[in-house]
Amino acid sequence: MLGDLNPGRYRALELIADYVREPSRELRLNAIVCDVSDEDLRWTTDRIHHYLLRLLEEAEYDPAEEDELVISIPEVGFEPTLERF
Repeated sequence: MLGDLNPGRYRALELIADYVREPSRELRLNAIVCDVSDEDLRWTTDRIHHYLLRLLEEAEYDPAEEDELVISIPEVGFEPTLERF
């Protein structure tokens, strides 16, 4: 699974890990409707958050090594180009 990880998927995992850290208001309301206790919801979201963080740690992708996007503007009369360095 981690072999298919690219920069976009890595950022998506980070986003989801941040999102599930604290149950949203909507999720808490759904838990009430589904008769799930706040304690059980919190326990579950804590575990999911923990496993997502472990996935991010085990990933062979390092966001610090990501190429910087540089915009270069050549001579007058040419369109700007994007280059990766």
